Amino acid sequence: MKMIKQKEMKKILYISLYLFGLTLWSQTPAELFKQGNDAYKKGDYQTAIAQYEKALQTGKQSEELYFNLGNAYYKLNQIAPSIYYYEKALQLNPGDEDVQYNLSLANQMKLDKIDQVPENLLLRFKKKINRLFPFDVWAWLAIISAFAGLVVFVLFLFTSNGNTKRMSFVAMLISLFLLLFTWYNAHYGNQLASQRYGIIFVDQVDILTEPNLTADKVTTLHEGTKVKLLRSDGDWQLIKLPDGKKAWIPKTEVKAL
Repeated sequence: MKMIKQKEMKKILYISLYLFGLTLWSQTPAELFKQGNDAYKKGDYQTAIAQYEKALQTGKQSEELYFNLGNAYYKLNQIAPSIYYYEKALQLNPGDEDVQYNLSLANQMKLDKIDQVPENLLLRFKKKINRLFPFDVWAWLAIISAFAGLVVFVLFLFTSNGNTKRMSFVAMLISLFLLLFTWYNAHYGNQLASQRYGIIFVDQVDILTEPNLTADKVTTLHEGTKVKLLRSDGDWQLIKLPDGKKAWIPKTEVKAL
């Protein structure tokens, strides 16, 4: 009888753990996000991070979730994760000024101060305009412009009223301009989005001229530094620094955005 009771107790324990697991699993991303926010407001940043990351594990992605994760890590003075999640938030909404500001604060905590290759005025202007909207918004604006242009073109063809014909012609030219403008920004935004970047996630790492440990050192990078990812070779990643230098780094030392 004693063995039977033990088995029954084990069954009850397994069933309880299973039901408890189902309860945790059944939590929606919104509930996890709220729990993270509640913990953050109480100053319990570790719990906030745990809840936010559980929400991420459910497949939820949002600018607010990444932004709050960045804030929680920043409060704990963890440079690399805070910069990483601010950058993830900017990927979803490049024009968010709050994220840009907090990212600038996190970047001030980095040890590496690498001079960036200067951009000309036209390139800076193009990027500033493009960051007004995410890529998908530019794409939808291009579609809307094309549809509006088609409508006014049909109106231009079939109207016999002189004033209406002139107004539809002007509207057609405006629609054409908007179509070209929005299509170009969608295309340019897609090009920017296709560029891969990563954040150094270790205290420090030597980057090398070749993908092997015996190669010459180019320089030493520290956590939080953002690098451009070019191509990989086995366990090595070729990166490009903001100053234009290229070097190799072990893949495990950099986390792709």
